[in-house]
Amino acid sequence: MKIWRIAFAMLAAFSLASCSSDDDEVFQAEQLTGTWEQVYDKGVVAEGYVQYTFTPGMPATVGECTIHVYDVFAGDTTFVRDYVLTEDRHLAIYESQHDGTSMEMQEYDVQRLSAKDMTWHLSGSDVVLNFKKVK
Repeated sequence: MKIWRIAFAMLAAFSLASCSSDDDEVFQAEQLTGTWEQVYDKGVVAEGYVQYTFTPGMPATVGECTIHVYDVFAGDTTFVRDYVLTEDRHLAIYESQHDGTSMEMQEYDVQRLSAKDMTWHLSGSDVVLNFKKVK
């Protein structure tokens, strides 16, 4: 009986280890196209929302990003930025500068990108942002 339990435990461990994960998905940059709203952890009360709308150019991994922020105290604010998404899942959102001033850039590593949800890791920090597609 003890041998059967050991064999079952080994089989269960092997089965769990062999399951595929979301990291095995083929990365499809075109899924970034559309409007994404930031989703907060359970228990966090948001006093507004943030939406990113990605409009691709040619090639589809570069384009325009419109960031719409609504805050119950400050109201609506909209920013228009450019973006680049690389094959190694690095997303840079930046303000084009034509007057010689320093460029403002936000850099993220895209951990997950599907047709319905997305997760970013802010480069150089522990910050993780979650999004759901709304359009």
